[in-house]
Amino acid sequence: MKDDNLKVLFYHAHFFNSSETFIYQQVINPHIRPILLAKRFLDATGMSCEPFEKLRFKRTWWDGLISNLLIVVGIDQYYQSKSITKLVQKIKAYQPDVIHAQFGFNAVRILRIAKKLKVPLIVSFHGMDASSMLRKRYYKNGLNAVFEYAASVVVCNPAMAKALPFTATQKNKVLWIPYGINLNQFISQPKGGTTVLRILHVGRLIEKKGVPDLIRAFAKLKSDFEVQLDLVGTGPEEATCRRLVAEMKPDNKVIFHGWKSPEEVKGLMQQADVFVLNSRVAANGDSEGLPVGILEAMAMGLPVVSTYHAGIPCAVDNQETGLLVGERDTNALAQALIDLLQDAQLRQAYGAAGRKKAELVFSMEQMHTALYSVYKNSLEL
Repeated sequence: MKDDNLKVLFYHAHFFNSSETFIYQQVINPHIRPILLAKRFLDATGMSCEPFEKLRFKRTWWDGLISNLLIVVGIDQYYQSKSITKLVQKIKAYQPDVIHAQFGFNAVRILRIAKKLKVPLIVSFHGMDASSMLRKRYYKNGLNAVFEYAASVVVCNPAMAKALPFTATQKNKVLWIPYGINLNQFISQPKGGTTVLRILHVGRLIEKKGVPDLIRAFAKLKSDFEVQLDLVGTGPEEATCRRLVAEMKPDNKVIFHGWKSPEEVKGLMQQADVFVLNSRVAANGDSEGLPVGILEAMAMGLPVVSTYHAGIPCAVDNQETGLLVGERDTNALAQALIDLLQDAQLRQAYGAAGRKKAELVFSMEQMHTALYSVYKNSLEL
């Protein structure tokens, strides 16, 4: 039952980026009254901001100037005094019970406001904020104060607790709450009578997704059956990926689908036989959190081929719901794909086990209930 008295102010730069369905799924929690605070509101397909109470606030040029100067000396202070005063007054009008900052850097930005309002602060970490950004001195300094004040720190995979700079006492505030998806929206139907076996990748074409190496692995596939690699996503590595396909001329077809809406992605999952995500730590230290695409594929009953990286082993059980290989091991990736493509019964068994695990661990309802408990408990501290 909805508790109309529990108001949660979600803070982020933008609501909702198309690649951040995990944030949208947290906001639509039926147990709370959500309020969105951002400098810009987007209407990503399937994630409209219209149903929510919205508070728009953009910092001044003076804030930006002073902020950049402070960063040089290791201080992360996004808003300055006048903006803080204005923002405190604006937020007071909504009377939130809890502030939930999405990403660690947003928690650093909103910390002073939360303190002035004397409102509990929850912070969720999602990926780069618990990996590559930790190389920035000003950010790590800011996190120390966040962890001291925050009521709870929510991580999407347990490994983040080891990476983040907690004191021994602060580690007691850490909670692993995996992302949840709407399982009712991911129901697999019998596939058509095509003889083509399709491998599906969904994700931005950026370094940590490892798509160039995926193409190299795909080019190694030699079989008596027709195989197709469907690449969904855009990004800075797209030109490299297209050039690789042109140079390697794989025996089987590679299709670049570009960006696709959530509904279109589900349609491609329905036609797929294997889902693949070749994640790795990027050169700048950037890592995944818990890729939602993998959870959606499991919910659709697809066997998953992926890597021992970040939160992926929390979702994919090797030789139970899919196959995992080492990061950057292109030969092992190719072999894992071959093993699944050659064995329909294995694909079916892994897919069924993946759906069962999604129901047990990664449902949206479980995530909503867990977060609601976090919010309620923060008011009792």
